[in-house]
Amino acid sequence: MIYGLNEILTKLGAPEVKERGEISWHYFMPRQEHLAGHAVVRFENDGEHLIAELHHVRENVVGDDDIEYVSKTETFYLYAERTARPDYYRVTRLSFDGEEYPKPAKSVIELGLSIFHARALDISIRMVEQAFNKEDILSVESSLPVQQKRPLKTPAKTFAAQARQERALRQGEKNFLPQALAAQGGDNVIIFRPRRPYPAANV
Repeated sequence: MIYGLNEILTKLGAPEVKERGEISWHYFMPRQEHLAGHAVVRFENDGEHLIAELHHVRENVVGDDDIEYVSKTETFYLYAERTARPDYYRVTRLSFDGEEYPKPAKSVIELGLSIFHARALDISIRMVEQAFNKEDILSVESSLPVQQKRPLKTPAKTFAAQARQERALRQGEKNFLPQALAAQGGDNVIIFRPRRPYPAANV
């Protein structure tokens, strides 16, 4: 089955690969190392081959047989070769979840592309969640020697710093207002508050 490059990348959920050459998503569970996911779409051999791979170990998954599994491994592999026509690729190999399709039919390829898209999206969501998960940061910090640990900014410290900044701004205005009035020789003076910098984001 032959696909245009834009079409197959869109169905894989990775249109950026056309410009970047490769895109990947990955995550892991810090206290359950056996639970992890990785997906990648990339070109090889100067664009002669297009490859999509996925390996995901999940927990508490209901399988196709309606049985709930404590952990389940999902796999995917697609191999496509560039044709003589520019930006067209022929899918010559496809496999997922242990089933191999050496010369897949169109219906199987379409199913495989949708499966990869959904699973890669799941991995990417988990990757973003992990990036913003403070527990993961703290677990890494706790494993470092004391001298290598960097202080984490807490909300209380951030709010205290913001309060000090507010007081400094108000005090600056109080000191500035009488001087401005005296310089203008009257009381009809409009004070523009300086723009307050946003508090630094927690890391």
